[in-house]
Amino acid sequence: MSEGRPQPPLPAVRPARAVDAPGLQSVFARSLLSAAWLPPGSPPDTDFARNSQGEAVWVCADPAGPVLGFVAVYAAGAFIHHLYVAPEARGCGVGRALVDSLDAWLPRPWRLKCVIANQAALAFYARLGWVESHRDHGSQGEYAVLRRF
Repeated sequence: MSEGRPQPPLPAVRPARAVDAPGLQSVFARSLLSAAWLPPGSPPDTDFARNSQGEAVWVCADPAGPVLGFVAVYAAGAFIHHLYVAPEARGCGVGRALVDSLDAWLPRPWRLKCVIANQAALAFYARLGWVESHRDHGSQGEYAVLRRF
């Protein structure tokens, strides 16, 4: 993203459609396969359809363009399970647009888990007002449970 140059507005965030499946899979797999914060020695499960079963999925995408990012949520518990932005779209407001879109349909407070080694994501959530409630350990290492009221 260039400083000083006006950026085009982001596409709207909308519920995912069947046509988005290849883009969702691509963003998910590319994000996980390039994630330096994942522990070494165990390849990540990059099957988006399997990892998002039963979740409400919303995308930031042009009608005829690529998926720039997505959020997948267990709506009943207001739990954000996945939020990924395509590497080429990071720093352009896609993640913020996805989080902001939740206000239209997901009652607060919201919760999510974020691996402590993923410092960029922790900083992103802190900028948006998320607060840490506690920490625990999982298969990807230590993680923080964050909440947004």
